[in-house]
Amino acid sequence: MTRAFALLVAVVSHFALAQPYPAKPVRLVVGLAPGGATDIMARTLAPAFGEELGQPVVVDNRPGAAGSIGAGIAAKAPPDGYTLFLASSSFTSNTVLQKNESYDPIADFEPITNIASAPFLLVVRNSLPVNSVKELIAYAKSHPGKLNFASSGIGSTAHLTGELLKRSTGIEMTHIVYRGAGPALADVLGGQVDMMFASIVSSLHHAKSGKLRALAVTSPRRSSVVPEFPTVAESGVPGFEMVGYFGLLAPAHTPAPVIATVHAAVLRAIKRREFVERIAADGAEPDGCTPAELRALLERDMKTLGDLVQAAKIPRQ
Repeated sequence: MTRAFALLVAVVSHFALAQPYPAKPVRLVVGLAPGGATDIMARTLAPAFGEELGQPVVVDNRPGAAGSIGAGIAAKAPPDGYTLFLASSSFTSNTVLQKNESYDPIADFEPITNIASAPFLLVVRNSLPVNSVKELIAYAKSHPGKLNFASSGIGSTAHLTGELLKRSTGIEMTHIVYRGAGPALADVLGGQVDMMFASIVSSLHHAKSGKLRALAVTSPRRSSVVPEFPTVAESGVPGFEMVGYFGLLAPAHTPAPVIATVHAAVLRAIKRREFVERIAADGAEPDGCTPAELRALLERDMKTLGDLVQAAKIPRQ
């Protein structure tokens, strides 16, 4: 009986392994808390992605350490395609800020595609007497040391984008650190902080409702989704650029056929009208680049952020 049972187990296991991918639900790890831009993107993608893949896609939030905990969990998962990771800008910034990061963005992951791109939105409290980037710069220069900006933490993209503005214009601003983008944006809305480079996904509806004033987007050209907002670059800061991404990755050594299957399913999902319309409402645009292009994006982002960290003299933790 024991031998028969063992043989049955072996046969069942062999059959399971022989099944074409995917044969069970897929876990999509998000390293940030529910309600943020990355979580919103994951939950917008999951239903359509699951339908195209032929299996449910379940979002698994593993927040902590600015996304490092979730990234570490995904990096150590079996490379079988059943655990994927949705990375955002903190994925690369963490590695230039942490001395002993638990993952390597390049070596520990197989890139699949960039789901979507979204610029950051430069927003100010309604009571700040500026209506453009030029006026903001002039205000900062005429009120030295008075202007402050919020971010979700030291070395966060919001922080580094603020440092980029300081470096590009010669203005001085005080960095106000918060434990998350939500509380930071809430204090800009409440008038306790002057400004913030906020995720457009989480801030656009506040700007459109008039609860805060949006001055510009951080992309190199105007967004086709919100063309009414000028870029920081065209507003008097040539070359200014910082764009958020939502990169889909798998653990390193995931088989190429699995990567190809996931890539094809995602491309079909992000072309769906309901997905395009949903993320457009948040100011994002679908991408769908190749794995090689996503790898290049990550490498370029690490270089840009590393240079900013060094210029701003931010100590590695």
